[in-house]
Amino acid sequence: MGRPVRLVLTREQMFTLTGHRPQLTQTVRLGASRDGVLNAVSHRSVSERPTTVAFPMTPAHATTDALYRTPNLHVDAQLAVLDIPGSRAMRGPNEAPGAFALETAMDELAVATGVDPVELRLRNYATTSPSTGLPWSSKHLEECYRVGARRFGWSARSATPRSRVDGQWLYGTGMATAIYPAHRRAARVRIRLLDDDTAVLSTGISDFGTGGATMVRISGADALGIPLMRVTPEIGDSLLPQGAPAVGSSATHATVPMIVNAARDAINELKRLAVTDDRSPWHGASADDLRYERGILHGQGRSMAFGRLLAAVDTPCITALAESSGEADPTYVHHSFGAHFCEVRVNRFTGETRVTRFTTVADVGRVINSRAARSQLVGGVIFGIGHALLEENPLELDTGRLASSTLADYLVPVNADVPNIDVHLLGRPDPVLTGPLGDGSEDVGTRSLGARGLGEIGTVGSAAAVGNAVYNATGIRVRNVPITLDKLIEHL
Repeated sequence: MGRPVRLVLTREQMFTLTGHRPQLTQTVRLGASRDGVLNAVSHRSVSERPTTVAFPMTPAHATTDALYRTPNLHVDAQLAVLDIPGSRAMRGPNEAPGAFALETAMDELAVATGVDPVELRLRNYATTSPSTGLPWSSKHLEECYRVGARRFGWSARSATPRSRVDGQWLYGTGMATAIYPAHRRAARVRIRLLDDDTAVLSTGISDFGTGGATMVRISGADALGIPLMRVTPEIGDSLLPQGAPAVGSSATHATVPMIVNAARDAINELKRLAVTDDRSPWHGASADDLRYERGILHGQGRSMAFGRLLAAVDTPCITALAESSGEADPTYVHHSFGAHFCEVRVNRFTGETRVTRFTTVADVGRVINSRAARSQLVGGVIFGIGHALLEENPLELDTGRLASSTLADYLVPVNADVPNIDVHLLGRPDPVLTGPLGDGSEDVGTRSLGARGLGEIGTVGSAAAVGNAVYNATGIRVRNVPITLDKLIEHL
């Protein structure tokens, strides 16, 4: 048409045209000794693959091949080509449904062997990747189990279903493991040190409420050693240096190392300028004689803020650019981990299920922004509650229409469905994924922060924790989600 065109979808069209999570069936088989030690694990799946836009669902490859120690491991994914609306990567796309199947099966194994679910997972704890044999760059999942159990009060749990009754409500508790890969992505960051003693950090990441701009500002202030208010983030523009995409929980650990590297190069350029420009008080000195600390250059008995130096040499700014292809160290496996603990109550007459308490402990490397991190994990758990109890959009076979294609029909958790969610972040830096941490003696701008992404880890396993709690409350094992009233009431 020779001019920009805008396509506006109705709400119902969005469900069809922007994609949905593929439907799938999963078969998990566990072989174990009587004390719960795994000797064989098999996880197979068959998922829909639309003929138009299709997300290749491989849930076992993202969970079972990386979680528990076993001498015999078999994972397989098959795709069934169907002429249906396109599917997309939705909310922990492989890991969330994969973890529901695996962690439900692990809970069934705990019941069959009489081993506490937390102890069962500790007995099968993998210190290296089960599928590759490689070590993890960082793993503190055992601490997640122990801290989560203590914070939740897991020791008071009764393993006998239907043993806690309060009037018409049956109470139960359950737990599950969370795992999500830490994929590196290509990223570029530009830092400009300005003569007004401020810094501008530019990278083309997006921020739709997940805290990307704040992450850039905090990381830049830390790398340069200056206050937050003297750092301006520039993001969300394709004219900026290519940023890491907001996909796969990867923006943070792709961007932060480049901020650190760009800060290092900017500091080095500042020192070079100080010793080469004849208007500088350090002209003719060696750059090695200068020390940068908290935005100030020191050396030869003099000190000067970088903005004042730039003004003195009539240079409005200096610029440094750092970039990475996104390749991680191939001698390690990189994941984030977590443990979910959940309490539910189920009405023994109607089957109504309510989540009453939830605790999540996450091992996601160093935490850059604790407030945003907690918020993202809370949001992920809420997604998991929706996955477990509410969300469903079946296909009408006679029309090809997705049946629940309005926000009135597609149910998601609202405030009344969500309890207080206790989130604890271990904050253990990853010493490998984003470069060496150092021993604390390095110059500012030369050490890695050891951060990993965490956007989707809260969604993975949280639905299984809810389902396992429902079993503990009712004695009814529901293997397909959502766990709706009709699946419970006929057995209550």
